[in-house]
Amino acid sequence: MEKLPERKHNILKAVVEEYIREAKVVSSGELQTKYFSSISSATIRAELAALTDMGFLCQPHTSAGRSPTPRAYKYYVEYFVNRKPLQKKDVQLIDASFAAKFNAVEDIVRTTAKVISDITNYTSVIVLQNVDGVEIKQIKLVCLDSHSALVIIITDSGIIRDKVINLKNRVDDEFIANASLMLNKIFGGKRVGELDEAMASVDRELDEFKELFDNVVAMLQAYSSVTDESVFMEGESKMLDYPEADMGSAKKFLSIIDNKSLMGALIDTADDIEFSVKIGKDETQGMDRCAVISAKYKVNGKELGSAGVIGPERMDYSKVMSVLSYVGKTLNAVRGRNEKGEEDE
Repeated sequence: MEKLPERKHNILKAVVEEYIREAKVVSSGELQTKYFSSISSATIRAELAALTDMGFLCQPHTSAGRSPTPRAYKYYVEYFVNRKPLQKKDVQLIDASFAAKFNAVEDIVRTTAKVISDITNYTSVIVLQNVDGVEIKQIKLVCLDSHSALVIIITDSGIIRDKVINLKNRVDDEFIANASLMLNKIFGGKRVGELDEAMASVDRELDEFKELFDNVVAMLQAYSSVTDESVFMEGESKMLDYPEADMGSAKKFLSIIDNKSLMGALIDTADDIEFSVKIGKDETQGMDRCAVISAKYKVNGKELGSAGVIGPERMDYSKVMSVLSYVGKTLNAVRGRNEKGEEDE
């Protein structure tokens, strides 16, 4: 977007920041008192009228003040938003949330979604992606009793599934040991997206392991499918706390966040940008007066998924970007620490 002349540039910045702070229309008198004492009120009114004609501002009522349009927020993000240092209490909360050792990817993702929502006070969404490219490193079996076992599937992205399965046939330690060897021979080194190839390699002689084998395949297929389990959300009701949330926009927001595949598309980001910023109903699946900021999270060069924040158009863009950035760095450190801990055991 082309930069505005300096005075319009500064006035638009002041209008957006005032509206973000107060959530009410901004008048020329307020702008003169708070920001531009050296410019006459008449000149400010003329600039506001010009910015309105250009599509940056709207005027809800005759002689009322102005409020920003999605075009104004996009301009503001492009020219004025810089990540600001997080407050000490926010850094401490993030560090404390990730201090524990996590055993499953889902545990990390849920923690990530919660801490982002708690700090920004907006709705957060995490979408796990590229699951088919995950490589199966090991399948561990633990005999619990004569008819049940704990199955732990470990990949190059960590533990993706652990589940207690119940079996009709009796099992003992010897059976579990033999089954472990066979399962790891079949699945070891395979990617989740190659399940059909792994299944085709099973001979008829595996009949005694078939029930256990079918359970493992079902776990992997559930993980590789695009299901609601791939989308994690926190703070869904927080959007309803903001003054912009009238009945119509609230219904639209709730209908969209209930559609997990729609949320996945909304949070998706381009590979070549650090942050994706979508503002206004034309870019946010029809959510009026809303904005979405999202970022891809990578761990050891591998893409884990995308994290996003949904809030009002007048959200604190700088803070949201700072939180997403810091959480991403912390998440990477957590995964590295967990992997080192597993090697030491």
